[in-house]
Amino acid sequence: MENTELQNLALSKDRAQLQMLNELSHMLQGLLNAENLYKETLKIIQSRFNYYYISLWTSNAEGVATLQAHEGAYTSFLSPGFQLRNEGIIGHVIKTKKGFISNDISQDKNFTSLKFPVKTKSALCVPIVNSKKELTGVLNVEAAQANAFDEHDLYVMEGIGAQVSLALANAQLYNKVNSFNKELQKIVEEKTHELRIANERIMEQQKLLQKENRALKTIVNRSSDSKMIIGQSSAVLTMLSMTDKIAPTRVSVLIQGESGTGKELVAHRIHKQSDRADKPFVTINCGALQESLLESELFGHEKGSFTGAVAQKLGLAETADGGTIFLDEIGEMSLNIQAKLLRFLQEGEMYRIGGKTPIRVDVRVLSATNRDLEHEVKNGRFREDLFYRLNTITLRVPPLRKRQEDIPQLVKHFLESNRYGSTRHLGVEARAMDALKTYAWPGNIRELQNAIEQLKILAEGPDIKLDDLPFNIRMAQSTNPSDAPQSNHGATTVAMTLDSLEKNHILQMLAFQHGNKTKTAKVLGITIKTLYNKLHRYGLLENGADVLEQNNIQ
Repeated sequence: MENTELQNLALSKDRAQLQMLNELSHMLQGLLNAENLYKETLKIIQSRFNYYYISLWTSNAEGVATLQAHEGAYTSFLSPGFQLRNEGIIGHVIKTKKGFISNDISQDKNFTSLKFPVKTKSALCVPIVNSKKELTGVLNVEAAQANAFDEHDLYVMEGIGAQVSLALANAQLYNKVNSFNKELQKIVEEKTHELRIANERIMEQQKLLQKENRALKTIVNRSSDSKMIIGQSSAVLTMLSMTDKIAPTRVSVLIQGESGTGKELVAHRIHKQSDRADKPFVTINCGALQESLLESELFGHEKGSFTGAVAQKLGLAETADGGTIFLDEIGEMSLNIQAKLLRFLQEGEMYRIGGKTPIRVDVRVLSATNRDLEHEVKNGRFREDLFYRLNTITLRVPPLRKRQEDIPQLVKHFLESNRYGSTRHLGVEARAMDALKTYAWPGNIRELQNAIEQLKILAEGPDIKLDDLPFNIRMAQSTNPSDAPQSNHGATTVAMTLDSLEKNHILQMLAFQHGNKTKTAKVLGITIKTLYNKLHRYGLLENGADVLEQNNIQ
C-alpha cells in the first residue's frame, strides 16, 4: 500500500512537471518583449513548484556568473547584478557544463556558504546552453529539506533550461530585429528629411531659374527705344555705320571708350542687328565682382564645390547659349580668369567650378573697356593672346565732349523719359543749354543723364535756367572764349593774353574736377591759397582771404 502511494505521488509529480514544461513553453513565447525576461521566466516556474529558492544566472567567457533574477529565500540579501567567480555549485556547473544535484549540501565540497540566515538543504543546478553548444548561464533551484531532488528532477530542469535558452535566443533576436527596425526607421526619417530639404532646394533653384528666365526675356524683349543710340553728329553716324556692318557677322568685337559713353548700348545694337537677336543678350560687369564670384557668375558651379554652394548654378555663359554675352570692363579681369576665358573662346567649351564634364556652348562674345589694353598687355596685366582673340574688330565710342552737337537731342530725350517716375515737362533756356553744351562732361552721357534727372526734380520753374545748373557746369561757360578776336571766317584766333589763357585753363580744370578746389590746385601744381587768390581776382569769390581763413588755409 505504501509503495502504491509513493508511485501515485511520483506520477502526480511527473504530470505536474510535464504540464509545467508545456505551460512554460507557451508562456515563454509571449515574453519576447518583456522588460525583464529572466524575472518573468522565474515567476512562471516558481508559480508551479514554489521552490525554497530559485535563481537564474548568466555567464561570461571568464566564468564569472552574474545574478539576473531570483525568487524566494535570498531575495532579501542579494540583488540582481551580484557576481560569483568560480564559486560554489554554480561555479562548478559553469566549469563542467553539466547539471549537478546535491541532496545534502552540508556534506558537499562544491557548496559555498554565503553566511546568510537561510535553511537550504538540497540544491539542483543545470547549465543553459545555446544552439551553438555555448554555455550562456545557469538555472539554480534550492530546497529547505534534504533529498529533495532526483534524476528525474534534473531532466525536467534541464528541459526548462533548454526552454529558457530558446526563449533568451528568441528574445535577443527579437531585440535585434526591433533595434534594426528602429535604426531603419531613423534612417528613413533622416533620408526623408534630406529628400525634403533637397526638394526645397530644387524648388528654390527652379524659382531662381524662372526668375533668371524672366530677367533674360526682359532683356531680350526690352523696347528698342530704351536701347536707342541718340545723336546725329558725324562721330556717332560713323560709329553706327561701322556697327551695322559688323553686326551680321560672328566676329568678336572689342568696344573701347570712356566710362559712361554707352558701350553697352553699342553691344546691344550689334546683338539686335545679328542673327542672334531672338536669343539671350547677357551682360556681366567684370570689374564689379571679385575673382571667385566672377568665375562662378561666368561659368557656374556644381553643388558642394565650395562653401555656400548649396545647389548647382548655371553660369551666364551657359545661360547665353545661342545668343550674345557682353563682358563689360574686361580690363579689370584677373590673369587667372583671363586664361579660362581664353580657353572658352578657343575651344567653345567650359567647366563649371567643381565640374569634371566639359560643357559646350555657342555664344558670341562682345567686350568693352575704358582701359588701353595694348598698354595693359605691355605691362603684363592683360594676356596678349586673349587681347588678339577679343580684338578681331575694335569699335571706339566717342566721348560726349567730341559730339557736343548731340547734347540738345540727348537733353530732350532725358527730359521726356520717366526713369525715376518724374512726369514733369520742362524746357531749357538758351543760356542753360549753352552751358550744357560747353561743359566737358567727364562722366559722359551717364553724367548728363543724372544731371537732367536731378534738374527735373529740383528746378523751380517750367524751364531749366542757368542758375538751376550745378556750379561746375555753370563755371564751364565762363571758360568759353566768346570775347576772343574772330578771324574773317568766324573762327576763334589764338590771339589771347597770357592772363586770359591762364584763367581759361584754371577754370577748365576746376570744371573738370566738379568744382573741387583742392584737387584742382593739386592738378595745377599750385597751392590752394594761390588758387583762392586767383579765383578772387577773377571775381568768382567775394573775399579770397576770408574764404582761406574759414578753411584754415595758411
